[in-house]
Amino acid sequence: MTAETSTTQERRRARARREAALFGAVVTLTDLLPPRIRYGYVHRLTGRVLGRPLAGLAAAVPSAAPMPLPVTARDRGLRCGMLAGALDVGGIGAVVELLAAAFPAAGVTPVVVCSVDGARAERLRSHGVEVAIAATEADAHRVLRELALDAIELHGAPAHLEEAAIASGIPVIPVLHNTEIHYTPARWRRFARVLGHAVAAVAVSESVREFHARHVPAELAARIRVVANAVPSPGAPTPDDRRAARAALGRTVGADLADDVVLVSLARYDAQKNIAGLVASFLAHSADDRVRLVVAGEPSDWAEWRRADALRRCRPGADRVSLLGRSDARTLLAAADGFVLDSFFEGWPVAATEAAAAGLGLVLADVGGARELVGRDPGHSVLIANPCGPAAAVSDSAVARARRNCARQPNAAELGAAVDAFARRVCAGERPLPQDADALMAAMVEGHAAVLRGAAAQAPEAPRNEAAPRNERVAWGRR
Repeated sequence: MTAETSTTQERRRARARREAALFGAVVTLTDLLPPRIRYGYVHRLTGRVLGRPLAGLAAAVPSAAPMPLPVTARDRGLRCGMLAGALDVGGIGAVVELLAAAFPAAGVTPVVVCSVDGARAERLRSHGVEVAIAATEADAHRVLRELALDAIELHGAPAHLEEAAIASGIPVIPVLHNTEIHYTPARWRRFARVLGHAVAAVAVSESVREFHARHVPAELAARIRVVANAVPSPGAPTPDDRRAARAALGRTVGADLADDVVLVSLARYDAQKNIAGLVASFLAHSADDRVRLVVAGEPSDWAEWRRADALRRCRPGADRVSLLGRSDARTLLAAADGFVLDSFFEGWPVAATEAAAAGLGLVLADVGGARELVGRDPGHSVLIANPCGPAAAVSDSAVARARRNCARQPNAAELGAAVDAFARRVCAGERPLPQDADALMAAMVEGHAAVLRGAAAQAPEAPRNEAAPRNERVAWGRR
């Protein structure tokens, strides 16, 4: 490298450091705002100002066959109302759809009630799953009177659906999907009230159960049980799939991956996923030049993407990191040697579960579901500390502190060491077998069904309204 080239490179890094500081200030100021302002307005504004087209990995391997949605037998077996908000936003809708598909095999007829219509609701209807829309509390009371349900699961349902469920007298089971660090004291009181009217609650991981249990009285916490989340088996990639995916990824990132150990992180760019911290920790503490980090996801917070990119460019080894936009998950997992996630909090990381089912080892921060996933194959996967400190103490303020110090997070050295040790195992030919996703899915569905059966058995005997004819339910369900 000539002196002129070195000077030019240092100038570029200096500029990147200034950009990292600027976007760090944007992130810090944003974190001072209430969550509803932060997510509802600021991220939209920064998206308009900072957004840009991002490269993405297109599909290069056959898509997994979609899990079939059955035409359910109506008014037979236990009828479960699955109450939720907007099914097309976030991961809860995917879980609702998954359970709706699988419940009939466990003797449960799903009936989905959500606050707004959308693509997922229409897809469920097209496969014979009953769906009703209840935008107001009056709608919700009417819908629940019509449906003749035996039990109700609450999947992040808005307040008006919660109130209607409680008033209905039908056994209620809240399903706890995440570590709710944004809950205010008033919101925790509302949760305690719902749990007080519930016969049981389901947490999707032990960490989620522990987190919620700390915020309610012990007698209510005892009602929470864990049913681990799962995903349908995508099928492990074939050798031909892997070659095609690897070649496609190499073209996308502009690199020859023949001798690289590729770690992927499928995660959106936002406060929760800590992409800036992952990039900074990886480049500062992973000493093995064979390791390449590829992040792919939707930027819900463009300041986070811009900060992560600036942190990448201001450090040596910047070309070892690629920050892609939306990409084909199956192709990316087929091309990878391992999966890494350094989030601040999760309920259960679906992408990591898909990676394990595809036969990849995992490097996971201590978040919801991570202990269970790593514990299934500790020889090929590793659990590291949470990037904002003790996992049990995660909070909105702790996340904000860790975001301010993303270049010096407490688990940074541990992450780098884990990545390098993982690379050595990969280079030695050690690869895990795909986890049995079908068995895990069956356990998840039966776990929910067992809670529902227990709840229905505790319900007092009382006459119920007969379910409305199908055409009547669909009519008001679409309004």
